[in-house]
Order: sequence, then C-alpha cells, then structure tokens
Amino acid sequence: MRLLPDSIRTRTILVLLVGLTVSHLGSTVVYSTDREVALAAASEHLYAERVATLAKLIDASPLPLRQPLTEAVTTDKLQVSWGDEMDFPGAHREDGRWRVIGEALRPYFGEVDHSRLHVAVVPASHSMASQWLAAFHLLHGCPCNLQLDVALRLKDASWANFHVQVPGPVSTWSMQSLLSTLVMVAATLVLAIWATGWILAPLASFTRAAERLGMDVNTPALPEDGPKEVRAASHAFNQMQQRIRSFVEDRLQMLAAISHDLRTPITRLRLRTEQLPIPGTEQQKMLSDLDELEQMVSASLDFAKNEAAEEPSRAIDLAALLGSICDDAEDAGSKAEFDWESRLVIHGRPLAMKRLFSNLVDNAARYGHSARVKATAQDGAIEVVIEDDGPGIPLDQLEKVFKPFYRLDHSRNKGTGGMGLGLATVRSIARAHGGDVRLENRSEGGLRAIVRLPRDGEGKGGTKS
Repeated sequence: MRLLPDSIRTRTILVLLVGLTVSHLGSTVVYSTDREVALAAASEHLYAERVATLAKLIDASPLPLRQPLTEAVTTDKLQVSWGDEMDFPGAHREDGRWRVIGEALRPYFGEVDHSRLHVAVVPASHSMASQWLAAFHLLHGCPCNLQLDVALRLKDASWANFHVQVPGPVSTWSMQSLLSTLVMVAATLVLAIWATGWILAPLASFTRAAERLGMDVNTPALPEDGPKEVRAASHAFNQMQQRIRSFVEDRLQMLAAISHDLRTPITRLRLRTEQLPIPGTEQQKMLSDLDELEQMVSASLDFAKNEAAEEPSRAIDLAALLGSICDDAEDAGSKAEFDWESRLVIHGRPLAMKRLFSNLVDNAARYGHSARVKATAQDGAIEVVIEDDGPGIPLDQLEKVFKPFYRLDHSRNKGTGGMGLGLATVRSIARAHGGDVRLENRSEGGLRAIVRLPRDGEGKGGTKS
C-alpha cells in the first residue's frame, strides 16, 4: 500500500492508464496474430501456385529448352534449376508448407509423396554467421528474410529445384505498434487528468467548505447543483452546518440570557447585604463574594457577546498590533518587549486579534512577571511566541486551561482575578482564523505560548522593545 499514490486523483489516473494500456497491448497482440495468420496463409498459397506453374512448364518443355527456361525465369528472389539430381540441403526438417505445395501440384502431377517432393525453410544464407544473425533478428522482433527450398521429381525422373525468397515473421512490437501505444498512453493521460479533475471538483469544494466551517459557522452555504449524488451531499452538508449554527447560537443566547438575568438578583443581594446588621468583617466578605460573582457574570456575558459578534475581516499589520499591545502593557507598569523579523500581514478581524494577543500578553505579564513577544513568518504561516518567567503550568493541565471557566489554583486570588475565559477566548479566536494556539513549559523556567496563523503577506521590519 505504501507504493500507491496518496491522492484519489492520482490513483484513478493510474488505474485508467494501466487498464487501458494493458487492454491496448492485448488487442494489439490479438490483431497482429490474426493478421500474421491471414498473410501467412495467403503467401503460402501464392508461392505454392508459382512453384506448381513453373514445375508444369518445365515438365512440359522439351529437354533442350529446359535449361534456358530455368535461366529465363530466375530472378533475385526466385532461383530455378533443373537437373538429374535435386539441389536440396542434406540435413533439413520438412516444413508445413509441404502440404500446401502438394495440393497445388496435384492438378498437374497427381498425388505426390515425400519421395517426390521435399520442402524446407531456412535462412536466406546458409552460413553459420547468417544463421546466428537471423536468430538474433527473430528474438528482437526484426524482420528476417527466409528461403523456401522445394525439390520436385518430374515425370521423367529429373528434378526441378526452386529457391524462393520469402519474408520472415514480423514482430508484433514493431515501431508502429510502439508508437500507437505511446499515443494511446498520452491521450489517456490527458483525458484522465481532465476527467478526474472534473469528477473530483465537488470533493475539493467539500474540503474547502469544511475548512471554512471549522473557522466560521456562519460561512455561506454550498451551492446545491451538479449530479444527483453531489446535490444530495451538498444538501446534507448545508443541513449539518445549519444545525451546528443553531446549536452554537442557542448556547450563546442561553449563556447571555442567564448572565444578564443574574445581574438583577446579584444587585438586590448586594443592597440587602449592605443593610444587614452584621459585623463589618463578615459583611465585607459577603460583598467580596458578590463582587466576584458579578465579575463572573460580566465575563460570561462579554464572552457570549464576543462569540456572537460579526466583525468584518480585513488586512491587519500584526507587527503594528503587537507593538501597540506591548506599549500599552509597558504604560500600565508591566514589563513587555516585542521583536519581529518582517512585516507581518494577516487577514482577520482586528478587534478579535487584539483581544487574542492582549489576553496572552496580560497573562504573561501578570502571572509570569514579564512578557517577551517574538513574531516570525515561516512555512506559509505567521508564528507568534510569547514567553514569561513565571512558574509555568503542570503538564496535565496544559490543555485543560483552554476550557471555559477552568482556572488554575493560583489564579483564583481575588487580587489577580481571572474567570477562566481568557485562554478559551484565545483558542476560539485563533481557530476561527484558521490557526491554533498551544502552551508549553520552557526548560529554563516559565511558560511559552505559541500562536500560528495563516500568512497573507511579508515585508521588512525590525526590533522594538
């Protein structure tokens, strides 16, 4: 299986090419065999009739005229001789043409047997070198001239000898057949490439639609056209997309509604707590809990609003955006520095991108004491790395922290805040733009956040701290 091509299109082209080539070669063999059999039968009868006619003419001629007659009919491809003895190879194997020549001689000489008629086929030259050359030609499919030797004893017991040059067998794999095969392969390859591209175009559309759906559930629906099977698959895909969109919208609306409705009872509890006749310390603890609860409700409502927002996408200079975020962190008293290698252009939602990297820089500055941001363009993507000098995250929680409302123990401190939605928002935004984010602990201590986003442009840049 490892030898097979990886794509459906290449496999289909390979199957068509191999199948049609084998079929063409088989048809060529069958056609050539039938043609050779027909031509061989026709040539056998032609040579037999020629030998029979000349033999009758020699037998009917007076003795003094026979020698001049044989010399008159002798040509380059037909040598005829007459004498008291036969001119025939001493060691030979009778050829199948004996029967055909005997049938042609019957009207003139009656039934002939092996004592009167000898037939053999040998290479045109009887030398050993020529025989080896003929064998070489036959093995490699080259035509090789053969010689048909016939010795016939006439009615007066003299012998008429015939040496006829006949074409040898022609190989099936001639230059024309090979050229025909190459033309067939080329034509099949061109048509297969076009046909497979046409047939697999809907599959490519499904692939792109699935990628868009993974980034945005509000992506336009697939057109429901083409063959019946494609229309059915497009309709099923659009229905699935509609159900996913409804599911997400229902959950976001439910979260927003719950968060919104909780604000009123929280406010009433705050007012009643402030009016309770209890010691100040206990009252302050209760108010702090209500503050934290209100922050959670506000964060949940903001999360739902952000997920439901339909901000238009446009080109963003990521280097300028990251530099601005680091400047804001510096102005707020945090330690943040930014280093970039080139102009970084992506296509996305500006506010969402700012929220993504602001959350990561704020987390690094807040929990890791500093934020070092580096952005590079590589492998068709832009990679942004944010490092800090904090305690890091346990290995078994590197993925859990991306879940909504999941918080590490040290982030539950009321002074530092943290509702457990920051990293969930970061990953949601990154994946909505066709990228992703992951966390890893640095060997020298601290945490490293790596964000990869599709790359739209490149240019020149520098370093900023």
